[in-house]
Amino acid sequence: MSSITQFPRGRRVNVDDAVVLAASARLTERDRYLIRLVGEHRVLTTGQVCALGFGSVITARHRLGALAGIGALRRFRPRTEVGSAPWHYLLGPLGAALLAAEDRDERKWLPRVREDRQLALARSQRMAHIIGVNWFFAALARQAREGGGELAEWLGEADAAGHYNNHARSRYADVALPHPDGSGTWAQDGCVVTFLLEFDTGSENLAQVAGKLEGYGRMAEGLADAELACPPLLFRFPGPRRELAARAALDRCRDAPALRIATTAISPEQVSPAGPVWMPLTGAGGPQLRLIDLAEAMPDPWRSYRDDLGERRDRMRRSAGPDDPDDPDDPDDPDEPDEP
Repeated sequence: MSSITQFPRGRRVNVDDAVVLAASARLTERDRYLIRLVGEHRVLTTGQVCALGFGSVITARHRLGALAGIGALRRFRPRTEVGSAPWHYLLGPLGAALLAAEDRDERKWLPRVREDRQLALARSQRMAHIIGVNWFFAALARQAREGGGELAEWLGEADAAGHYNNHARSRYADVALPHPDGSGTWAQDGCVVTFLLEFDTGSENLAQVAGKLEGYGRMAEGLADAELACPPLLFRFPGPRRELAARAALDRCRDAPALRIATTAISPEQVSPAGPVWMPLTGAGGPQLRLIDLAEAMPDPWRSYRDDLGERRDRMRRSAGPDDPDDPDDPDDPDEPDEP
């Protein structure tokens, strides 16, 4: 378990309006962007912030130090057995006040700056998992800045679950649906792929990993009923042996054919998830694929179902006739004069 070597205390959550205005005038657009990212994704390291918005880690350190100094961010450094860990940045009281002003919502960000919650997060055994997930998306952002492409969307765990599960609730109102570790949209070479992420750290047994597919199968069916596609489901594993064993467990699941699944075993801190590192669960044996190629390489198993559903609904609308008998745009209205 990590121990805290530095964690600023004693700052009030309620920040005076004059202080907020004075600080806001000194912040750049990049500062505001980074403060919001930290608020949305709970904790980011120096390296991740550098990947997201800086060309130099030295520049990133200086700017992050300044933001921590004025209370826009808080920071701590976990203790490690060897060497030293990077600074980990959390939302600070001033940052919460700035975001509240931008969002016109005074209460939205208050839970993120409660010291008891931040201390619990810093000491949580899930910290490595959170950092790993955030590295996945930070690495995509770095790829976009340095090698082309665009991270068009990055949703955290709660937002990803809410976005997709809300659409699936019409079919599964009282059944547990999955909580992906995140969701993203990656654009490259004129193509776009949206994906769900399961970031495996090896802490769960393989039965637990494979058991997640049941919930994702429900999600895919619920989305299809809403005439929406379920994005490809990406599993990142910490090593090749773990990936190989997990692929066998996933392949045995009855829900696997209803999903588009691809796996990889990379450290996103060092290898870009956008590159040719992905292996589809079905039809494996060829070369590894780029992230942007996965949507085309893995046919959507629900496409025919959605198309048939859409056609049935169109036929029902046509057979019902016009909704309004007095609709002036109805071509069959006898009172409507013919065009000359």
